[in-house]
Amino acid sequence: MTTARAGSLPNRRRPSHRVIEQILAEKLETAASVVKSDAVPSELAVQHALNVCEDLARSVVEPNTSAETPPRLEKTPTSNLLSLDEKPQAPLSSSPTETVSRRVLEDHAADSISSTAYSIITDPKVFITPALLVTYIYTQSILGRPRSFPRIFDLYASKPIPQPGRLPIKYKDANPKRASSAVPLVLAHTALTAAIEAKDLPLCLSIIDTSVCTTAYKRSKVLRRAFLPFSGLALAPAAAYVLAAQLSQYQHSMDHQLATNMAFVGILAYVGFTATIGFVAIATGNDQMDRITWAMGTPLRERWLREEERALVDRVAGAWGFQDENKKGEEEGGEWEALREWALMRGMVLDKPELMEGME
Repeated sequence: MTTARAGSLPNRRRPSHRVIEQILAEKLETAASVVKSDAVPSELAVQHALNVCEDLARSVVEPNTSAETPPRLEKTPTSNLLSLDEKPQAPLSSSPTETVSRRVLEDHAADSISSTAYSIITDPKVFITPALLVTYIYTQSILGRPRSFPRIFDLYASKPIPQPGRLPIKYKDANPKRASSAVPLVLAHTALTAAIEAKDLPLCLSIIDTSVCTTAYKRSKVLRRAFLPFSGLALAPAAAYVLAAQLSQYQHSMDHQLATNMAFVGILAYVGFTATIGFVAIATGNDQMDRITWAMGTPLRERWLREEERALVDRVAGAWGFQDENKKGEEEGGEWEALREWALMRGMVLDKPELMEGME
């Protein structure tokens, strides 16, 4: 009769890869069932399905990159099984065969989760809301599968809107140019980060094209950041005239109407001059620029409107170029030249000589 050694851990049998695959398949099948009905699914149901995909993605990927469970992720049977499979109970190290088998399992699981999330969000019955877009982008970023981002950004703006409560389902055309169709800037940065990690330059440029280069994003920026200042400028003449009329009451050396007109013109000139200088300072500032700057002659209005586009291209150039300050400007290769030509076509310059270190 065999006895256990003192102080040894209880013998726990690790789940097989087939068991893990079965559990993943069952959870993914449950998530995908949200779009199998003929009716339009609710946003809450679709959000729950995508959350399942995100949790599975974290369970598959993050045990290999972090020793702690993320705060937003609760322990699930799948994550427990994967953690058991990741760390053998025996003190012996894993064999090369087991390591390869583990990687194959992870790749297969990541592909399955990515495919399920994509099939859910691209289903014609699913209307892509900002919350659903956030969950999808984070899920695919965790999995390292960013190839679908340009397609999803395009669908976010132009996907026909299903009308709930009708069978057969009727769809209403979406307006891809309206401000509400703009991809949030934080998601554009997240998607670009995943594409940079994948070392896919065409994908990076496609993400920029379908996010911050769209008419919807430019309209959204105008409404968010220019509407209030422009409203103030529109009301400035009326406010200036009222103030000028009050100031004219404090003098008796000239006619009150003449004094009002002179004060009105002076106030408007001061406001207009200050606003113009402020706008020029904002549009021509280049302290935030690294490798990508504007070409000579680019209008100030366009510089301000497309600053986020330039900043994202700047990130791409910084990722593809040398990190050593002394080697910047010496990059070569087909991708680097393609990036340079792409920037020139958009009114930007890669490594403007007069702005480089030591060339002032």
